[in-house]
Amino acid sequence: MTKKYVVNAFWDDEAKVWVATSDDIPGLTTEARTLDALVARVNAVAPELLDDNAHLIRGGRTPDEQISVQILSYVDASHAA
Repeated sequence: MTKKYVVNAFWDDEAKVWVATSDDIPGLTTEARTLDALVARVNAVAPELLDDNAHLIRGGRTPDEQISVQILSYVDASHAA
C-alpha cells in the first residue's frame, strides 16, 4: 500500500530561500536556496520524520508502507517581473 503525503513549498523573498512545510508530516519544516535542493532535503528527512512521529499521524503507519511525497510549490505572481 502507498500512502500519499503533501508538502507545501513557497519562496521566502525576504530570506531568499524556498521553505517546505507539511500538515501531513509532523515536524517537517526545512529550507534551501533552490527548489531542487529543497526537494532533495524533503526526500531525505520525510521518511525519518514519518517514522519518528508515526504516533501523531492519523491512521498511523505500517512498517512496510510505501510513501509518496507530493510537493506543491507556490510563487506569488504579484511580484513577478
